[in-house]
Amino acid sequence: MTPQTRNYIAILLSGNEPDVRRRAAEELAAAPGLAPITALAAALEDESKGVRDAAGRSLLATGGIAVARAIVEYIGHTNIVTRNLVAELLVKLGGTSIPAILPYLEHEDRDVRKFAVDILGLIGSDEPTPRMLPLLHDPDDNVVVSTVEALGNMKSSASMQGLYETYDRYGYARPAVAEALGKIGSADAEPFLIDRFRKSLDTLATDPVTPFAIIEALGVLGGGDALTELRQTLEAVKGTLRSARLHAMVRISERLGRALPAQESLKNDYLRALKESDPAVRVSGVKGLSAYSGSDVTAALIHSLGSSPEVDAIAVPALLQRDDALHVSTAALEQVPQGQQKAVIGLLGRLTMETIQNVMRKAINSGDEEVFGRSFAAIAAQWSEADEETRAVIVDVLFRLDGDRAVEFLDAIMNDPDPWLRIHVIEVIAAIADARAPEFITRFLQDDDEMVREVAMGTLHSKGYDIAPQM
Repeated sequence: MTPQTRNYIAILLSGNEPDVRRRAAEELAAAPGLAPITALAAALEDESKGVRDAAGRSLLATGGIAVARAIVEYIGHTNIVTRNLVAELLVKLGGTSIPAILPYLEHEDRDVRKFAVDILGLIGSDEPTPRMLPLLHDPDDNVVVSTVEALGNMKSSASMQGLYETYDRYGYARPAVAEALGKIGSADAEPFLIDRFRKSLDTLATDPVTPFAIIEALGVLGGGDALTELRQTLEAVKGTLRSARLHAMVRISERLGRALPAQESLKNDYLRALKESDPAVRVSGVKGLSAYSGSDVTAALIHSLGSSPEVDAIAVPALLQRDDALHVSTAALEQVPQGQQKAVIGLLGRLTMETIQNVMRKAINSGDEEVFGRSFAAIAAQWSEADEETRAVIVDVLFRLDGDRAVEFLDAIMNDPDPWLRIHVIEVIAAIADARAPEFITRFLQDDDEMVREVAMGTLHSKGYDIAPQM
């Protein structure tokens, strides 16, 4: 050990100022030998967060089993801050720290055993499986459940038989076991899960959680047998559990490359799925409904917009294929919550372009003109309550629907007191491929706000219009 290293260790352990101790901890990063590691490990208890964080970074920079062995004893620390910091470091050290953690699986303190299990689960390697299996019989319920969860996170296929036995032995562990089997993802678990699912329906009133967990697992790993089971027993469940089953059926069907179940009897189930809190379930509802016709289905898909990006990514393409989408979305615009209006307005813009492209080779009939007019009025009516981002979408869509009316409508914006909004409108209009856009931007050259005038001038110049400022 060099004299300089020895000095940094002394400062780290006994320096008066936190900043001085922190710098010493930083200087010890990757320093060779056990002494710096031991000092840095001790600094994890420092009263200063800056020192603790610096010590942690330096320990990670050093790495290796020696670091893991130096800090692992702190997983039983009474200070939760120290304990959590050490757990974080052990996880970041990864597989290197596993040998140092394994002895703590047999610690006399149940909390330490649980913490060791949790850390190994976060590391994710299935290497510790043989040492962890005995903890499925631990006298502490929390240790058992944590072990089940960790084995699932480790995707330990070698633990599946032990998990089956735990499911049958401890009722409290059943949801965790089902979830773990789903994470492991082995199709070998399908027969077990199907059998236990049938039995779980008999105790649905007293244990509603286990069937959910089994259905979720079957959705991940199930095949044809699971799909048949879920179809045949669909009528045996109600409410949210029924939506979960439908979601699992959609996932299995897609994985097997089969058409989604589209019986008329399932239509209401798909509609119900659109109202569930889980975005993934709503996505399955959208996918299933796409096979059904009718304005009620179109309206339901429109009302699902804006609830999550995942739903929009599936619902918008589906709606673009529906002949009644433009009519129905226009009528629905005033009905959807304000937070979802931007998504519906954006859909109207895309539908407008689709409709225009479809009629380019023939004259637009009165029905088309009428729906465009209604759409324009419905969208323009949202302006006063819309946020800035939605207003940008409104401007874009209005120009698509009727450029002349859009210019008339936007005249009112020149009197809006917010200069940033006027600037944003200039930027939006500049991106629109409409011959009237430069003319409208020119009006902002006389704006009261200098910044707005400059943006308007810069925009016109970028488009190739050399127009001198108007006084």
